[in-house]
Amino acid sequence: MKKILVISYYWPPNSGSGVQRWLKFSKFLPLFNWQPIIITPSNPYSELSDSKLEKNISNNIQVVKYPIWEPYSLKDKIFGKRDQSQNSGLISNDDSLKNNIFKWVRGNLFIPDPKKYWIEPTVKSLLKKIKEENIEYIVSTGPPHSMHLIALEIKKKINNIKWIADFRDPWSKLDLLDDFNLSKNSRSKHERLELEVLSNADVTLTVSESWAKDFLQLGAKNVKLITNGYDSEDFNDFKSKENNKFIIGHYGILNHLRNPSNLWFTLNQICSENSDFNSLLEIHLSGNIDKIIIDEINSFAFLKNKLKLLGYLDHENVIDAYASSSLLLLLLFNSESGKGNYPGKLFEYLATRKPILAFGPASSDVKVLLDQGYGLYHDFNISNNILENSILGFFNKTINLKTVEDQKYSRKHLTSDLVNLLNDL
Repeated sequence: MKKILVISYYWPPNSGSGVQRWLKFSKFLPLFNWQPIIITPSNPYSELSDSKLEKNISNNIQVVKYPIWEPYSLKDKIFGKRDQSQNSGLISNDDSLKNNIFKWVRGNLFIPDPKKYWIEPTVKSLLKKIKEENIEYIVSTGPPHSMHLIALEIKKKINNIKWIADFRDPWSKLDLLDDFNLSKNSRSKHERLELEVLSNADVTLTVSESWAKDFLQLGAKNVKLITNGYDSEDFNDFKSKENNKFIIGHYGILNHLRNPSNLWFTLNQICSENSDFNSLLEIHLSGNIDKIIIDEINSFAFLKNKLKLLGYLDHENVIDAYASSSLLLLLLFNSESGKGNYPGKLFEYLATRKPILAFGPASSDVKVLLDQGYGLYHDFNISNNILENSILGFFNKTINLKTVEDQKYSRKHLTSDLVNLLNDL
């Protein structure tokens, strides 16, 4: 087998969207005669875990863990233990002094991210390992973008190694950077580090058409696209669960950049006018939800008793929650980077063959995909009348949608695309 070293902060039992992409690539790479060697922290600062994901790790995957020091222990002493505004991936729009200080410190003192202290010791360990095992290919996947800086230092020292820098999200063009109150110097440093990665990587790999164009414009010399997808094996026994409710479900992070305020208003309006809809509606949210959004939903008289917060669900239970849903809600960032955001759950939604209602910017890659007949897509400023017609169309089952072609977005098929890319290198 050819060996490929993958540097990833996220790995089981850690959970969340950052785990799935390379967990699934690594699951299927051995079928194509590639042996993944995963490099990941032994003690990551993470609250979310899902031990069931470890069943995806085959015997052909070597997992090497190095200790990491992260500054969160200091943060806990200064700001207290994590609250909801500091949970994985969730940056609150809370305007409190405490939250603003936290965000400024996070954005300006830890560039590119608080994982930066893992760079130097990991580079030393990996240089030795690469030489001992004669490794010729490496992948760094971010965020966190410190993973790319590890690979960058290795590339500088071993010029003939082939390096793929995989961007699951943008770097300098990610709108969430604006929430960190970056100084001019801090933003310039992000841009300089990003350009160094893009110009030295043999391949810049990303997950959407828009982001691929962005990285070319930013200076990447060779950009390739492989979207996220779904693992067919996760849906082998998938069956819809019949119930007497109309459940609108969203499963994952929900922050101020993804908040569909028009949806909450319209749902409340329909409930006030339609007794059948009012008696059957439930709103199911799981994962990290900004408290401001919870308060907004509960402020509507007809919705406050219909909201069910499911808390954290492991991946197996998320799929089970899909089965109970009547309508799957997909929320992009209502921002520039949202135009290229293909949430991983989009492809799992497609695998369920259930109705999808999406919100995002007026134009986006998701809109292009769903407009082929796979779901309904609205921008966040959609009129309430049009939105009401869409919701009632789903409720009354008068909207007919297409199902995506089998295996087009399966993780195994996408891994074959990755193997072709590696063979080209």
